[in-house]
Amino acid sequence: MQRIKKGDFVQVISGNDVGLRGQVEDVLKDWYIDRHHRRIRRNPNGDRVRVEGVNVRKKHKKRAQNKLGEIVEIRVPIHVSNVMLVCPNCDEATRVNYHEEDGKKVRVCKRCGKPIDKTS
Repeated sequence: MQRIKKGDFVQVISGNDVGLRGQVEDVLKDWYIDRHHRRIRRNPNGDRVRVEGVNVRKKHKKRAQNKLGEIVEIRVPIHVSNVMLVCPNCDEATRVNYHEEDGKKVRVCKRCGKPIDKTS
């Protein structure tokens, strides 16, 4: 089970945008690939998340045939270790613990002890 998922609300804990909060747009996983193009194992340095409003860069687009040049803002992914999940119950940045409820693994806040995942 993943510590941070798409749609989670996270806070940046290190880097240029420290303290900013936002919602996770993408979770990008990286794999080591063998010579037969099969996944061998996960690359821990490649696990990144794209958070809205965080780590925004400007990219200069060159003029095309019928279009003018422009400056575009893009959101660059940051490493998953630089963000911390914000508990929806206590509204604090927290670490994640796991418990089993009804045979399913559920993420639990380490601060308040309440489940983070919505149980249906």
